[in-house]
Amino acid sequence: MHHSEPPPPLQKPRSPGKSLRLAWIALALGICLVVAFGWRAWKKFEYIQRVESGEVAVETLRGWMTLPYIEKVYGVPQAQARAALGLPASGHDERSLRDWFEQVGMAPEAGRRTVEQLIVARQSLTEGGQAR
Repeated sequence: MHHSEPPPPLQKPRSPGKSLRLAWIALALGICLVVAFGWRAWKKFEYIQRVESGEVAVETLRGWMTLPYIEKVYGVPQAQARAALGLPASGHDERSLRDWFEQVGMAPEAGRRTVEQLIVARQSLTEGGQAR
């Protein structure tokens, strides 16, 4: 019943070079994830600071919003928004902000800032009792 040979190993031992390479890949992936989530957190923090400072005192603008919706909710006249965004004076009321930005070749961030500025300006007018 005694065997002269030891049982075969269950797994072939890994070479140290392969383990080191896997460790570097895992580290690089971890750093990428930290940077990506850190960037998102920083952008959110900046937005919150803008809201708290009163620069942007609006519900978060969304790409699905239309010009009539923005006019109704924030009081920014469509004509003013269209002029500021370089859009035709009338038509396509059902188009979303996202669609308008694509059509005129405007970066969504730039378009959003423009609309936010219009809203903030309108709110400061209404708070001063001059408009609405």
